[in-house]
Amino acid sequence: MKILTFRQALGILCAAALFAPATILADDAEMLNGKWSVKKVNAEGQNTTQTLQINNDKFIFQIMSADNDLVLYATGVVKLEKLGPFSSVRFSDIRAGSSASDLNDVDDEYTSIYRLDTDTWTLASNFDKERQNKPSVDVYQRIKTAAQITTLVIDQIEMADTPQSATWFLCFEANVGGTNSRHYLQNKGYEKNQVTIPLALELPKVRAGQKCSFKLQLDDIDEDVCTDEVDNRSTGEFTATEKGSQTYRPESNWKYTIRWHLK
Repeated sequence: MKILTFRQALGILCAAALFAPATILADDAEMLNGKWSVKKVNAEGQNTTQTLQINNDKFIFQIMSADNDLVLYATGVVKLEKLGPFSSVRFSDIRAGSSASDLNDVDDEYTSIYRLDTDTWTLASNFDKERQNKPSVDVYQRIKTAAQITTLVIDQIEMADTPQSATWFLCFEANVGGTNSRHYLQNKGYEKNQVTIPLALELPKVRAGQKCSFKLQLDDIDEDVCTDEVDNRSTGEFTATEKGSQTYRPESNWKYTIRWHLK
């Protein structure tokens, strides 16, 4: 058996010490990929659900109300680091807003100490500096369906206001990854605002995190509503999530909300 000298042994120990944190962080980065969720009560005493979706070095953070309305949507860069004996995660290059289509740059970054198990991610947040929100320790649970191929169901459109003054008709088309689906009911007219239109429109083979683009058209003539001769057209997109909603205002007198879920 070869006997190592003190210098050789010290060199091996130093190399191991340098390599171990990198290996640990690489393992954590792989384990973190996916979607995580925690239920909380905000400062006003309202129940909310926070989700963190990690895709390599990018993240999507959402806060949903008890009624599954989107309260906050944020994106940015996530980086794992070692702080002495602790594992930390840094969120930077943050853009946040009320929806994925209404984001503004945030001149701040957040660092949290964490502990990671297979299906549990414990984050100690708001300890890095004085913030408006109090420090907290949150235990996120892995959402195991995040990486599975599912079906996107667009449940309904809540029409708060429309540019149509008389009876109007609706044509809605959605597209995810080249798969299209349309909702159009012949001779089905609507005569008022503040109306909920059930769709139950399904798009198969959709993964959480994919973008869904859509086209919504309104017209007072049924035969024109799905054509290029339509009176009013709105286009947009949203990110497929387990459950969500997003509000759009394409014109000053047109406002609607789309609700969806994955099954």
